[in-house]
Amino acid sequence: MQGLVGQGLTGQNRGNGPASPPEHPVQTGLTIDSLPADSALDGRGPLFDQIKRAVAGQILRGRWQAGQRLPNEAELSSLYGVSRQTVHKAIALLAREGFLVRRRRAGTFVATGRRDRFALPIEDIGDVVAREGRVYEFRIRDRRSLRNGEGIRWPDLPDGTPILALECLHFSDGTPIQHERRLVNLDVVPEVVDESFDVVAPSRWLVDRVPWSSADHTVRAVNATAEMAALLGVEAGAACLSIRRQTMHLSRPVTLVHFLSVGDRFTLSGSSITDSATELNL
Repeated sequence: MQGLVGQGLTGQNRGNGPASPPEHPVQTGLTIDSLPADSALDGRGPLFDQIKRAVAGQILRGRWQAGQRLPNEAELSSLYGVSRQTVHKAIALLAREGFLVRRRRAGTFVATGRRDRFALPIEDIGDVVAREGRVYEFRIRDRRSLRNGEGIRWPDLPDGTPILALECLHFSDGTPIQHERRLVNLDVVPEVVDESFDVVAPSRWLVDRVPWSSADHTVRAVNATAEMAALLGVEAGAACLSIRRQTMHLSRPVTLVHFLSVGDRFTLSGSSITDSATELNL
């Protein structure tokens, strides 16, 4: 399958991980008395999550600086009125996200570097085109209901699972910008078989109606084959962007899609974000 994008992605963790704090931190250690008033717990969810958000908030807002040593777990458990086990769990999660570095016998420090994940919004290609002030159109080129393994194999679904296979071409001001091949898991979205897609494109329909909890993406630079070049109105071998995205909901595959877009007609953008930043709406 070839593929492309006008929708966004969410990538995997990037970076080389947090750098170790200096042997002798340049910042002074934090003390219980120096903790700001807004480091208090917010009352939302488990206590370890509340402590995690409180500590991450101080780091994300720049109030706790790289290299500073945190109060020890006993002090934090006394401050928040919780068990050391609860504090330990919160600190472990922050260390996993790259906010903190724990050093044996030295203590826990604010990291000098942080692992973030690179995020791109999943949005409909029609919205992208409209945002650019252009006219969006799409055309369904092929539609088939079949079972996994019958000519097409979706690796993460058992053979025999009913699926809907779609092929679609997307246009901006009459110019083709994206080719799409999509598989939909009919065990998860059985109602899609009754949708004609005469008015609404498959991507828009799915974004509006089907919940998803995670998405995995693979992005590659490729050259257009003769077949794809003819569909997209470019020369064979033209530079294109290929994106494969699988969307999941509660560990069940919902849709697998391959997008192929012309390199000079499409742009991807995103940002680095941590789970704690998402929780804090920062």
